[in-house]
Parts: sequence; C-alpha cells; structure tokens
Amino acid sequence: MPDLTLPPTVVATHLRSCADELAASLRCGGPGATTAELADVVAQLVAGQEAISHALAGLAARVDGSPFLAAAPPLDVEVVTEVLRAAAIAARCSAEALDEVTPSFECVSESVAPDTRL
Repeated sequence: MPDLTLPPTVVATHLRSCADELAASLRCGGPGATTAELADVVAQLVAGQEAISHALAGLAARVDGSPFLAAAPPLDVEVVTEVLRAAAIAARCSAEALDEVTPSFECVSESVAPDTRL
C-alpha cells in the first residue's frame, strides 16, 4: 500500500482550521471543559508547538539550501531563512514553557472536583 502524503498547503490549511476552532472553543462563553480535559489540551498543544517548530526549521532548511532560489536576492533569502529559524525557536520555547507549567496545571486540576468545568 503506497504512503499517502498530503501537500504541505493542505496540511497547513487544516492546521489553521483546527487552531481556529480550538481558539473559538476555549474563549470565554464557549463550551466548558473539565480540568482533566484542559490538561490534555495543554499536553496536545505542547506536542503541536514542537511539531510546528520542526516544520518551521524544515522550511528554513528548504529555503536556505534550495538551488532553485539562486536567482533570488541573497539578502532576501537570508532574511527569510533567519526569520523562519527564529520562529522555529519561538515555537520550541512556547512548547517548553507550556510543558513546564504542566505540573502546576495538574495541581490546580487536583484541587477541584473531577467534573468541574471551566
């Protein structure tokens, strides 16, 4: 059975759509979630931020090493590459920060009844 790989534009569009939906569902006034569910959301966001970091780093590597961009102004290629690398680092830092708060989030979660919805 052949591997089916979606084009990056399709995957990125799906990611955006899911992120928009998650943001909408977590706004005040949206449907409540238990603290355990929210802890799982945080864990998924950590993994997602790590994946985004890898995606941005991969994109930077593609831009930086592409022979097809030889006609592009080198300064612009360098700027795009560095911004993508910086964004990859920022996403990784976001994942690390979220991961570091996990024990505190679990402590908060344990301080309320299991069916408490926020």
